[in-house]
Amino acid sequence: MILSEPTVYIDFLCPWAYRGAMWLAEVEKAGRIRAQFRFFSLSQNHDARQGSPQPAVWERNPQANGLPAFLAATAARAQGVEAGERFRLGLQRARHEDHLPVDQQTTHRLVAERAGLDVARFERDLEQSDFTTLAGEHAEAVRRGVFGVPTLVWPEGRSYYLKITELIPAGRAVALYDAIETVHRFGEVIEIKTPESEGTLAA
Repeated sequence: MILSEPTVYIDFLCPWAYRGAMWLAEVEKAGRIRAQFRFFSLSQNHDARQGSPQPAVWERNPQANGLPAFLAATAARAQGVEAGERFRLGLQRARHEDHLPVDQQTTHRLVAERAGLDVARFERDLEQSDFTTLAGEHAEAVRRGVFGVPTLVWPEGRSYYLKITELIPAGRAVALYDAIETVHRFGEVIEIKTPESEGTLAA
């Protein structure tokens, strides 16, 4: 079986992105995908929707919500793809399971330790990190029409934005992925929506 390699855009602040990442982790454990996680800043997206896309939020306010988390994740990637992914998943869990402040360096150090990173190197890399990676990946997402997270983009270009209200049990993770892939084969279907309600809006 050829592994599918969707690109998945996330922001560490977002509970929808967290639940989506937990679901995809189970699908990956089952050997069905190898997801490529990328950055998409909700703070920048909000400003763009308000008519102020430039200069980017990271140029105007580097401490805006979610931005220090992106810098930490960029520093973790410097130790390799696997290390970067362990840190990314760990930081999402720290925010949404442990309810730790996602932008604080104490949280970043704790996650780096849990992820088995070389912590001293991580802290050195963090001091030198800038927003180049975030800027590039966010711009790529915008070109692809991404407007929220998590958005999955397949290599052939089709994409899906998902809202998952509860964590998907491991035993049902692949079934959900298969259902989405089935719809994915029908190029005629360009949008599926449910009416917003208290349940679907709950974060």
